[in-house]
Amino acid sequence: MAGNFSPPSLEQECKSHPAWKNVEFYGYLDRNGVNELLKKVRLGMVILEATPSYIYSLPVKMFEYMASGLPVIASDFSLWRGIIESANCGICIDQTNSAEIRNKINSLISEKSNLSNMGKNGRKAVEEKYNWGNEERKMIKFYQELFLYK
Repeated sequence: MAGNFSPPSLEQECKSHPAWKNVEFYGYLDRNGVNELLKKVRLGMVILEATPSYIYSLPVKMFEYMASGLPVIASDFSLWRGIIESANCGICIDQTNSAEIRNKINSLISEKSNLSNMGKNGRKAVEEKYNWGNEERKMIKFYQELFLYK
């Protein structure tokens, strides 16, 4: 696990839990640290609460995992599900159900070939669709249309 806790008081709550002994916590990592960590892990998780700011967002973390060739486990939000299912690069789960999260992680990890295929599919989706080159073309087209119809 890497990153900062929000709110900061959550860190102490997590560290006091008996299962914390099973967590390898890296804290905040810079870009190089993140890249090194992504080389060592088998999947990426984007499990967030169902708040409007998350439900309708495109989490950079999810695309970083995909670009790194990691399968994704994500909260089951319609927008995210559409991306993950169309790319066949992971699974969506009920973020409020810890038993389901645990079972899905264990299931994915035990299916090494499926895990590998999902990772490859995510990487391919980023290379072909979810990248700045495609977004650049969309923006240029948008601005051209905006100024042509002024």
